[in-house]
Amino acid sequence: MSARLNSQVVIVGAGAAGDAAAMALRQNGFDGSVLLIGADRHRPYERPLLSKQYLRDEVPPDRVFLHRTEEYEQQRIELVTGHAVVEARARARTVRLDDGRDIHFDSLILAPGGTPRWSPEVPRLSNVFSLRTLDDSTAIKRALGESQRMLLLGAGFIGAEVAASARLMGKNVLMIELGSVPLGRALGQEMGEIYARIHRSRGVDLRTGTSVTRWITSEDRVVGVELSDGTQAEIDVALVAIGVGAEVGLARDLGLELGLGGVLVDETLRAAPGIYCAGDIAAHFHPVFRRHVRVEHWQVAQKQGAACGAAVAGTPSRYEELPWFWSDQYDLNLQYVGNAHDFDQTVWRGDPESERFALFYLKEGVIEAVLSVNDGRTGRLSRELIRRRIPVNIDALTDVAGDLRELASA
Repeated sequence: MSARLNSQVVIVGAGAAGDAAAMALRQNGFDGSVLLIGADRHRPYERPLLSKQYLRDEVPPDRVFLHRTEEYEQQRIELVTGHAVVEARARARTVRLDDGRDIHFDSLILAPGGTPRWSPEVPRLSNVFSLRTLDDSTAIKRALGESQRMLLLGAGFIGAEVAASARLMGKNVLMIELGSVPLGRALGQEMGEIYARIHRSRGVDLRTGTSVTRWITSEDRVVGVELSDGTQAEIDVALVAIGVGAEVGLARDLGLELGLGGVLVDETLRAAPGIYCAGDIAAHFHPVFRRHVRVEHWQVAQKQGAACGAAVAGTPSRYEELPWFWSDQYDLNLQYVGNAHDFDQTVWRGDPESERFALFYLKEGVIEAVLSVNDGRTGRLSRELIRRRIPVNIDALTDVAGDLRELASA
């Protein structure tokens, strides 16, 4: 699409992807109208802070926002907050807001993110939370300030990061995980066992292979739980962190093809003529891995949003960025690059006991992903190894004195 003055781009979702898309449209010379719509009442903010520094009250509220209000005005981006898009029509090229307004689009960028999953047996009471928005984090922070005993239901990234934050705040933490290890679905059994050890060594009461069998309530609060291991625990505040479901309702309205829990898009992030997707909902056909990949992480959303904005502005290109994300827990920085959807071998570089190491995930001798803990350099130098898609020398990977740059250029 050319950057026509009279054309209008509508962006659904004012998170990392939507914000990046809006800014990229202007940076790439788009002169038409840009409308950025978010259901959240706040302007776009940095979501990773919500489970870490903001929750621990280490950054003030105004530091979480990506841009000042004036910056959107200067870029001629119309920011509509506090309104959800409830319907989309492909033939009419319109979206409908929750207040009944119909808005026309010439091009549409879908970046609605996801909604935290909530198990039906979990009571919705005043001290039971999920964490997705700035208001969620504020409410949890307030509750933790008045409490000592926290229950985390789920040991994925949100659960693990909040557990670390709560321990750093001096709280007693009980973390319940149905799987055999924390972070197992994302990182595998070996790394999950290491993170189980890390959390337990920092004072978290981590129960794996365990579930809540009964919620004990008093008036509008949960006061305790019975667990499948036969024990009971008193709690003051609970967080449900059992994953996020991508918001694909509008994609269904538009007749877009679904897959991998999101929307199938091509190498340029296009789902249909004039319609692009970014962030949690984008199941992107990745030219490096030659398969669709969907990643629910902040940096991926930002990069994809910027690529969508550039494409709509008239400069589409293959989106080849390798997925990358990080997680800070206690004094550990985890970084992960690539996408190990399937692997048959893992190779260690460094000593996991030292809490400074890297783990390579391989399939038939080809590196699919690299996870590094307190060793970001290994992750950075491994990017070219992942892109090459050829078998590598395993001994060279394990040799901490060796130079990965030489291996990549061999």
